[in-house]
Amino acid sequence: MPLAKKQEDNRSYGRSEDAVVQQLRFDSPLGIYSVTVAPESVSIMQGLGTHYLQVQLNVGIPETDSAAGQLLYLETTLCSAKTGGAVVPIAMANVSVPFAPGGGVQRVTPQYLITNAQLLAVEQHRTGDLRLELHIRGYLPQASGFPGSGEVVEHIAVAESRWRQQLDALGRTLGVDMVIPFPADDQPRQAIADLLREAQRQLGGNEITGAMLYIRRALEAIKPIANWNQPSTSGNRNDRTAEQRWAVIRTALEHQASGAMHDDNGTKGYIYSRAEAETLIALTAALLSIVP
Repeated sequence: MPLAKKQEDNRSYGRSEDAVVQQLRFDSPLGIYSVTVAPESVSIMQGLGTHYLQVQLNVGIPETDSAAGQLLYLETTLCSAKTGGAVVPIAMANVSVPFAPGGGVQRVTPQYLITNAQLLAVEQHRTGDLRLELHIRGYLPQASGFPGSGEVVEHIAVAESRWRQQLDALGRTLGVDMVIPFPADDQPRQAIADLLREAQRQLGGNEITGAMLYIRRALEAIKPIANWNQPSTSGNRNDRTAEQRWAVIRTALEHQASGAMHDDNGTKGYIYSRAEAETLIALTAALLSIVP
């Protein structure tokens, strides 16, 4: 059995039928508070330019005297397991749990903001069910004694089929993020990456024409360092080599961005949209990643 699988199997990732009740222990006489997470409560929803994942915490409040005060404060960190057994934090959320008369169970629903890149990274490292960890630490801010508890860890497993349904519900908001490395000592590629970053900056200020200008400059800078041979237009396209086809793609992208530089016949009077500029930035960045 692979090491990563062994490490995952040794953890007690709970489902609703065998959930382990975690206990937040405080100095006597402040009491012991229980915390559980229902795996079926895990859900992810679309936010504004991001997503948010929420879980339901069932918090057991004991009968306490005035020494504990009337409020339990929870600091929580949502974590994901990577291949090899490492656990990395994703997001944090803090919630306050008011006491009910005579104790009992209080239900709170912390929400965790998840970026598109984080969600895609979680998917990249997921094999089968979604496995998360929720690290929880409690505080009794009004307590007369030491207010903090030790940290407890809730292991959460969400069935793969249910998690896929959650992702499908996000629709087109779950896009594709592309990370392209540029070594610090690789000056030609670094300079082109700077042009693309400037294009993004221009786009952030809604300067679409300015963004298109830097995209074209980046495409022009790719040409000499790629050294792809431009094929003859009269030859059979099926006889072109892979390098020649990449050269054609680069030229086509440069032509598409040319309307921002001058009024050529094909794009004269054409107004590029923000989505078109974003697409050209992504395509140029992708092309740069395969420059030999």
